[in-house]
Amino acid sequence: MKTKVLHVVRHGKALQDAYDIQDNDRPLTVKGVLNNIAVAKKLFEQYPTPDLILSSYAARALHTAHIFAREMGYQHENVRVNEDFYFRGDNEILTILQNLNDNFNNVMIVGHNPDFTFVINRFGARISLSTSSVVTITFETDKWKEIFNSKSFYTYLTKE
Repeated sequence: MKTKVLHVVRHGKALQDAYDIQDNDRPLTVKGVLNNIAVAKKLFEQYPTPDLILSSYAARALHTAHIFAREMGYQHENVRVNEDFYFRGDNEILTILQNLNDNFNNVMIVGHNPDFTFVINRFGARISLSTSSVVTITFETDKWKEIFNSKSFYTYLTKE
């Protein structure tokens, strides 16, 4: 049976308490960058290069997406930004996933909590995503529209 693989990535640790910077402009810290590199390398040891990477437009998420792209051999210019990954709610994200082109079998999304934790919880992963972590869900289906009706299993990678 064909499968669909979804990597749900929470951005790396970002600068905190920067009152002069808009939330969506907060950059990754050095620790956030290094943790992203480590987790991306671990992920690439287990999974092939994604067919598609979608990211929130927030600086910390987009930088995370480009780190994962580099470490996994994905072309930077093909990283797509989706405004609906920035605190629009898990239902919006799930609708986007269900409407993905079925030619994409291995998709990565990069964004924020709490929405991304809510997404993975919908598929049985009772985990709160920490920064620089990835939950990979494999769906036993060949159609994104059927991900809710298919058997699935997940793996969890963190910086630890």
